[in-house]
Amino acid sequence: MKNNNSILHYSLFVVLIGMLPCGADAGVRVGNLTRSYAEGYQQVNAMRQQSQYYEQQAEATTNSEDPTTELPVRVADKNLANLILNGDSSATVKMGQLESCSMIYPNGEFAWDKPTIGVGAGAASTCVAVVELRGYQMGANGSDAVLARANLAAGDSVKCNISSFPEASYTLDAGNVTFPHDNEPTVDDVIEALNKEQRQNAGIKIAAGAIIGAVGGNIAGKNDVGNDSLLGTDKGKLQGSAIGAISGAALMAGNAYAGKVAGDMILSTGVNAAAGAVMGNMVAVGDSVLRIEDCEVEGRKTSCLWGTVVTGNVNNDDSYYNIETQETYVCNNSGCFPEELINVKLAAYPDKNVDEIEVAEFQNIFSGSGNEQYFLAKDKQGKKVIVTQEEATSQGLEIQSENGFFAKISSSSRIDRKIPAMIPDVRDKAFGMKDSDWREWKKSHGEVTIYGRGNNGQAYKLPDGTNYSVNDFAPMKIDAEDGGLIDLGNKARLKATLTGAGVGGALGAFSAYQGAQSDIQNRWVTSVREYKDSLQKFYCVTGNRFLGYYNDEIIIPRMTDQ
Repeated sequence: MKNNNSILHYSLFVVLIGMLPCGADAGVRVGNLTRSYAEGYQQVNAMRQQSQYYEQQAEATTNSEDPTTELPVRVADKNLANLILNGDSSATVKMGQLESCSMIYPNGEFAWDKPTIGVGAGAASTCVAVVELRGYQMGANGSDAVLARANLAAGDSVKCNISSFPEASYTLDAGNVTFPHDNEPTVDDVIEALNKEQRQNAGIKIAAGAIIGAVGGNIAGKNDVGNDSLLGTDKGKLQGSAIGAISGAALMAGNAYAGKVAGDMILSTGVNAAAGAVMGNMVAVGDSVLRIEDCEVEGRKTSCLWGTVVTGNVNNDDSYYNIETQETYVCNNSGCFPEELINVKLAAYPDKNVDEIEVAEFQNIFSGSGNEQYFLAKDKQGKKVIVTQEEATSQGLEIQSENGFFAKISSSSRIDRKIPAMIPDVRDKAFGMKDSDWREWKKSHGEVTIYGRGNNGQAYKLPDGTNYSVNDFAPMKIDAEDGGLIDLGNKARLKATLTGAGVGGALGAFSAYQGAQSDIQNRWVTSVREYKDSLQKFYCVTGNRFLGYYNDEIIIPRMTDQ
């Protein structure tokens, strides 16, 4: 049975990480693995005292007959307030400034006080908005509860998040709710939760599988001569029981410990799926994937991307980059021919490596002057040339449009040396990393340490003085044709292996895989929706002015000078 209630209080992440909520008197609780308030916010008595203090101060201000309450905004420094009220020329703040402060948001709550949140926290007194973090219908009788109260300077901004408010600003109600974490749940978070659910009661499942398998094996086992009982203790029966028990226990262990997707597939597929999976693996075709292997680097076990460090010399020939196929062509007196180049930079973006150019930039690459489209054509002597549309028309050449169009290369290098190498800490994807994944990975991993790679994959430090960047690294690939006739470890064959499992008499495997993916997607969609709904339960205001929901960036405009 599916469990659709994956949110506890207002924090989805509590369920996703199996985190038990604390009691109401355990301080501020945030459903977030990346931040812990265990030590900083356990002093509930101090919070109660602070809350009472602020309530008493507010009540005293409301009931006071102090003439300074006639000022446009509250002034924390009473001496300064009296000077302003009396028009004393020695006052560092003028009445006009207070009026300007009050008019930033006429329906907001403003004061002349010290900022306690934002970039300007702790600075001298200035025009501040009194910002409250509130919880929707979390107070008495369904009212909105004030959870924290602090001063944000005019012209400053802050994230509407409990961590943005100082501890002294928390009210007692802040210890009675669970705040949302900073980021919405990911698919990986959902898979982790489902995998944990799959492992629950694993021992009972394995025992049940062993018993059922043993009974089935005993029934299928051969009787001794003269014995025709359905169940028995004959040698063949006992041997069948042992094999059945092992198979059943293994099947249920695989279901329990292989995770949500693989576990459902194992349970649904059973033994018959193996034949179809093997057939699918044998005939597999598909895209290449990058070669990522387990490795040990300086005594630390991790996973490494295998490849080569490629060095080259400056290419002085005219060269072009095929936008559609990512091929590079070099042109000389003999014509234009495909040649692998490195350190490629286009004329349109001479300061960027071609792998760093975004899709939108490629779409706009020909919008400016000097960024013409180039095409492959044949001249009258039959040589392949790369020309613009205008050149082809003027010279009477026929463009080979099926080859796509090209961009002019401003600089590149020809390969002169390749050194076996590896990059540590590269995490593989379920179906393997492809070229597109590699380009994205490089954008966020510009600074990496590249190690040399021995014949058996052992890592070693490259000689001192060698400073290779990720752009000098060419990853190795695994094709579907690599390996033996049957190679279940080849990720380039993985999809075909799964498809074969369904075709080969194990349609349940495919259905289970689809069902597991659907469960993950549905749980993730539900979890994200519940998380976003939880953000609406918390909001920031100043006075009666709404500023933003939880995790929104709230901004107070600057005060107009008077």
